[in-house]
Amino acid sequence: MPTLQELKDYLGVDGEFNDSLIHSLSESARELVEGVLRYKIAKINPVPASVKNAIMFACAYMFSSREQADMKVLEQMLRSMLSSLRKEAF
Repeated sequence: MPTLQELKDYLGVDGEFNDSLIHSLSESARELVEGVLRYKIAKINPVPASVKNAIMFACAYMFSSREQADMKVLEQMLRSMLSSLRKEAF
């Protein structure tokens, strides 16, 4: 899982003003990624870089377009990013 500081660096955010928003978005991003993977990230050890990158990408997408985010587009991108790790069924 990316840390708050890693996410802030990825987003190019300084200061603490957006910390709670970024934390909340990272939790949503993790849930989205788990939904695409069809299993909990906690079951993977070590967590592949592609999973961490997908979480950071999803968080950045939601952060930058929080007023107009198209979640279908985001989910399609996450499916592409994680296709090799995705289970076929729950």
